[in-house]
Amino acid sequence: MTRYDCLQALSKLYEYLDGELPPDDTEAVRHHMEVCQGCYPFLQFCSSFQDALHRAAHGQTDAPPALRSRIADLLQTEGAPPAH
Repeated sequence: MTRYDCLQALSKLYEYLDGELPPDDTEAVRHHMEVCQGCYPFLQFCSSFQDALHRAAHGQTDAPPALRSRIADLLQTEGAPPAH
């Protein structure tokens, strides 16, 4: 099986989420995301964001409360000043 590093897996993430990768690449990205603690949260975020876009495109305009809370937490963390 092909193994991907973080850069390789992240460069194919959107194709992976859209189901557009060949089987070998799909398996390599899936495996990397299962074992990489640094990339997995980004996969979860992108997947949730993509789901929200799909819902909005199909008339569901409100994100579920859990997603809104998660996004707010991520934005607050990203905007926080660095700890000293």
